[in-house]
Amino acid sequence: MAESKIYSFIGLAKKAGGVAAGDYAVEYAIKRGRAACVILAEDASPNTAKKYRNYCGVRGIKLISFGAKRRLGQILGKEVYSVIAITDKRFSSRIEEMIGAANHDNRVDG
Repeated sequence: MAESKIYSFIGLAKKAGGVAAGDYAVEYAIKRGRAACVILAEDASPNTAKKYRNYCGVRGIKLISFGAKRRLGQILGKEVYSVIAITDKRFSSRIEEMIGAANHDNRVDG
């Protein structure tokens, strides 16, 4: 339930022009200082994950692991996306909150 709301919100951010999707667009957004946060699909390749951990770590950009490549692609109008950047700070902070809450809800203590 919470996950589908997050995908919908990412779709809304895309419609508002606040998303850079795909390897080249995300890399460009990071280098130009436009990425507020980067979302990496949980099923992204190890090489892609390493690349963006390095990029984001060096530049102090929050990297969030969320979702599946196919579902991210579906919500943004392509077949698959392994990585997207949220370029709007308001959308970024709300998406970070939503994912944090969803991860907290899914956590099992004990």
